[in-house]
Amino acid sequence: MAYPVNQTTVHPFSAQVADALLSPAAFALPSAASSSTNSATVDLGSAAPNQPGSVELELNIPALTDTMVPNTRTVTYIVETCTATNFSTIDKTLYSEVFTGAGSGIAAQVKRLRLPADCARYIRAKVTLGASTTDSSAKSATLKVLFGS
Repeated sequence: MAYPVNQTTVHPFSAQVADALLSPAAFALPSAASSSTNSATVDLGSAAPNQPGSVELELNIPALTDTMVPNTRTVTYIVETCTATNFSTIDKTLYSEVFTGAGSGIAAQVKRLRLPADCARYIRAKVTLGASTTDSSAKSATLKVLFGS
C-alpha cells in the first residue's frame, strides 16, 4: 500500500498522541529584525531520552507575508536539546532550516522529526528573524510533542 506524501497524510506507524499539558505550545515570533524567541521548554523526564524512538516533535511554521520577510531576507527555525533548563550550552541541534523570502513571503509548513538516541532531557524550538525583516509577533509557531500509541 502506498502512502502519498503531503501535509495531511501521516504514516500509520508515526507517533500521533499529543502531550495534553504541552501541546500545542504556541510561541510568538520576534517583533524586531535580528532577534529571537523561544518556545516553552519541554522536559522529557529523566527516563524519556533513553527511549526516544517513540517520541516525535511537530513544528508548525506560520505563513509570513512579504512585508514581514522581504525578498532575500531570512527566518531561521531551530529545535535544540540541552541537559540544562536554561539552555546555557546546546547539546545538539535536532532541526535547523533557513527560509528565505522570495517576493511572496513564506508559506506555512509543518515539520516532523523523531528524537535521536542521544537527545538530552530538555527541548525547545527557536525562531530568529534575519536582518531587514519586520515585526512578526502577530504570528505564532507551535511545537507539539507526539507519542507513539
